[in-house]
Amino acid sequence: MSDMARLGFDRNTGFVYEGRADPIYPVWPNPVLSQATLIEAAQDFSDIPISFESHPFTWMFREDSFDPVSKIRRGRLFQKLGTAGWEDTRVEAHPAINSDLLKAANGSGRVTKELAVYIECTDLLQKAYRGEGLKIAVGIANSYSLWRIVQVERTANLDVMVALRSESAFGVLPEIDPTKIAPASIKSIQSALERVLNAAYKEMPTSVVDQCRNAATVVVSRWMWQETNSSTQIERDLGDWIKQVERHFQDRPRTALCSALDVIRLLHPRGKDNERARLELRSVTDSDAEMAIHTIGFVLREIGWTKT
Repeated sequence: MSDMARLGFDRNTGFVYEGRADPIYPVWPNPVLSQATLIEAAQDFSDIPISFESHPFTWMFREDSFDPVSKIRRGRLFQKLGTAGWEDTRVEAHPAINSDLLKAANGSGRVTKELAVYIECTDLLQKAYRGEGLKIAVGIANSYSLWRIVQVERTANLDVMVALRSESAFGVLPEIDPTKIAPASIKSIQSALERVLNAAYKEMPTSVVDQCRNAATVVVSRWMWQETNSSTQIERDLGDWIKQVERHFQDRPRTALCSALDVIRLLHPRGKDNERARLELRSVTDSDAEMAIHTIGFVLREIGWTKT
């Protein structure tokens, strides 16, 4: 066990310690340390811890860097060592704690701390492709961010270094301009778009596509209702609305708009087992769901309902 990287978290001060055989050396400045949960299925969201005190046996992510432009976060991932929540560990005096320095000077040079001890996250390495492509939630249940593992490597110290890409839905959809939308339509449009954002990156791909199809139908129906000054019933299928757009704009075709709407329409059957089997289609993937979300943004821009 001595060839493993160790990390210790002091439950009383929040300070971090590291080492090979034992986590005895203070890390200063103190790094950002967060609990982490691997997300392989929708039900894994229920495993996100409530707090460190109540769930000390989770993975821990030690952040080393963050690039706000690429939204790439790099750091080391650790898993719990042993069955004890906290262990009394003799560590080197922490430079930020004056009492530690005094105790160390009057004693053996080390002081006792109550640490939660972790080792490098070898569990991740056992996953297919070392976990690359999987999602990971960083934080606790009432406040976490979602990331995708894009790279995994071992360092010379045997740490498990990961690169994470942000899966935040913030900024994915353009901001709509309410002044361009009929007051009677605003509430239903906002509700449909909010459901897309709530599903984005947090639900299974089929659920995301379902919400995108619903949003596309709501948006195009309310837009056409304005364009035609019509009192026609707007509760129609997305395919019907695509035909309505093609007929109404036959003299100046809205090809890109109709094509975008049709992409979302064609993705929808792939999430239905019977339809997928009947039509011999492949399953919806995360990438398909992500494309559907961005396609909703394209539709909003095409009809001129965004602020930019």
